[in-house]
Amino acid sequence: MAIGVALLAFIVFCAWRLYTAIKLKNKIPEGAKPLPGPKGLPLIGRVHDVPAEAAWLKFYEWSKEYGPIYQQEMFGSVHVWISSEQVAHDLLGRRNVIYSDRPMIPNLPDNRTSGDYLALLGRTETWKRQRKLCHHLMNQSDKQELHEYPTRERDRFLWLLYQKPSEYREYIEQFTSRTVSRLSWGTAHPARVLRKTTFGLLETISPAGALPNVISFLMHVPAVLSPWKKKEKERHELESRQFTSNIEFVKDQVEKGTAQPSFISTFINEGLGNEKGKWGDLKEAQNVVGLMAIAGALTIGSPIQSFLLAMLHYPEWQSKLQKEIDEACGGSCPQWADREKLPMLRAIVKEVIRWRPPVPTGIPHAVEKDDVYNGYFIPAGATIHALEWGITRDESVYPDPESFNPDRWLQPEYPTYKEPLTRFPNLDGFSQFGFGRRTCQGVPIVDQDLFLTMGGMAWAFNIQRKRNADGTEVPVHWNDYTPLLIAKPAPFEFDVVVRTPEKADLLRSMFDAAKEEEEHEEMMMKMGMPDVDTRDTRKNNAPMSTKPPSLTMNLRQRKEEGEREKQYREHERDIPGCPGRWATESDIDSGNEKGYVEDDSCSGRSSPTTLS
Repeated sequence: MAIGVALLAFIVFCAWRLYTAIKLKNKIPEGAKPLPGPKGLPLIGRVHDVPAEAAWLKFYEWSKEYGPIYQQEMFGSVHVWISSEQVAHDLLGRRNVIYSDRPMIPNLPDNRTSGDYLALLGRTETWKRQRKLCHHLMNQSDKQELHEYPTRERDRFLWLLYQKPSEYREYIEQFTSRTVSRLSWGTAHPARVLRKTTFGLLETISPAGALPNVISFLMHVPAVLSPWKKKEKERHELESRQFTSNIEFVKDQVEKGTAQPSFISTFINEGLGNEKGKWGDLKEAQNVVGLMAIAGALTIGSPIQSFLLAMLHYPEWQSKLQKEIDEACGGSCPQWADREKLPMLRAIVKEVIRWRPPVPTGIPHAVEKDDVYNGYFIPAGATIHALEWGITRDESVYPDPESFNPDRWLQPEYPTYKEPLTRFPNLDGFSQFGFGRRTCQGVPIVDQDLFLTMGGMAWAFNIQRKRNADGTEVPVHWNDYTPLLIAKPAPFEFDVVVRTPEKADLLRSMFDAAKEEEEHEEMMMKMGMPDVDTRDTRKNNAPMSTKPPSLTMNLRQRKEEGEREKQYREHERDIPGCPGRWATESDIDSGNEKGYVEDDSCSGRSSPTTLS
């Protein structure tokens, strides 16, 4: 049965692709010519030449052969790759009226129409309204106390890293998910479930994460026969339950007058839901804020890990950065208010992102109408990729692009230099955050988070290579990154050595202060916020997996994913003291309205935030 359905879908797909190929060939306007690019096999194009890992290197290789804009086909879909920032600005910026759409994601076919996916929405009225709301909430955050959250979480992160640097990936993911949870809902509590749904979504939308995103005709297989659709449905249901729970908690806290500043409390306090035509209702705000949290949780961790990698390969820049911080901040850990005095730190933040782009293939656009650029024809419906790996390796803009060199932002002889250095460099307008109407609106949050974490690590530690028992250095890879849409470094080993005993004492006191504030918040939450049950009650309460299966994942990836899940289980309980447990939906259905259940099951366990 399943084979028959898949075969029928493939036949229909082939017929449709043949028809569209003939139609495309016949509609190229007079005087225009098709874009250059690698010639492919019938129907499948050059998909067989695209590696499962580091595919951006292959696309960059083709750009050097075919030029700054070229065309490639995969299973009949037209993909246009841009490796020049100027070309990207010309099309995605200046012609944004027709280049601001999003392509359909085969494994998430409602991404263009559903209000649940702001960053992936097509150019619809819903997208315009949600984008306006996102912009408003971001602007209002500058007037509140939201900027204290990243500092508090940074202080917690530094202490944990000092205690156990081998768990750096876990602690970085905790930092990102907890920070965006606080910004979104005023509490770090949703971070645990947010991580599960966030990384599940990343795999759902990545070509290397779900097979239908590569072999697109598989999207036509009925949901009952598609393991990818099934996993995404489960993930989305968990996400919806979490977002609803978070909203109800914030509403309750607002009514009690105890709500912490957050995007959602801003929406409620300003009565924006009363202007539904302008801002949408609370349900829509719930999805907008939720997707803002997901975007932050996904993207911020990659540059932090890449910073560690850069410091291991370029220790001279660590020394220069430490000198700047010591001179500008004295003995204090860098604060956001110090940014004008720390141009080198800002340059290192920007150079890390250029050197190892978090989204090396770029977030794809879709062109809505036929277009001609410099005599080349671009067909309507084509998927447009701003290849960030290629853009950041344009030697006319970034001399010696493979080298990590923050001086390119600080010295006048480089084309990227800008004055005054009290303001530049910064991340505003950086190509890594998109083009035109699809530019990321969370750049200020990313900028602050990276400034604080990278500056904090340089202030506190000497990040150095780990040594074996015989004194030899443990090798550290140069460019081994995960294959998903948002790429992160493969694991590597290193040591952190606190720079002075005084800094060790300060790290402890910073952590204690952050912990004390969190304990106060947790006591308040006991009276209001239920947890989200991550179990699928339809399957005898078995733990629900939100990770879509990937037939393209190699053994190393599978091992890493298993290790990540193991680490996740070890760290998922981070409420100080672990005095009880947050209620599940079953508890709430049984009458536990407060959402907190006394529980001795954690007796004798210590959480990552509990100090001995």
